[in-house]
Amino acid sequence: MTTVNSTNAVTPKITKIEQGDARDASAEAIGGNVGEVWRIPVWWGPGNGAWDLPISSNVINANSTVVITASEVDGNGNRFVGSAPFQVDNIAPGNGVVWFKINIGWGSPLPMRTDVTVFN
Repeated sequence: MTTVNSTNAVTPKITKIEQGDARDASAEAIGGNVGEVWRIPVWWGPGNGAWDLPISSNVINANSTVVITASEVDGNGNRFVGSAPFQVDNIAPGNGVVWFKINIGWGSPLPMRTDVTVFN
């Protein structure tokens, strides 16, 4: 992980990730040129500032379309909209990993959850 514009920032660390069976037979195709859609929730320990972060998953490949959302979480891991801005930029999928920039615009570290939606 590399810092972007943070001098006193704390790097977010993954605290929990949910990945069910990577090829769940109960998943439905949505039609068109998309054959599979996956959602990967990831909980992160407290962090702030701007960082390049990776999320690994065997359902991601270099041709995947990936959407990432980020939110602050409370002590129970529940998402909520607080005062701190969370910004996700520059999403770059590769084989087995997606890299993205996150900027948590707050003066102290906050825990977060990202939701990764993968379209193949």
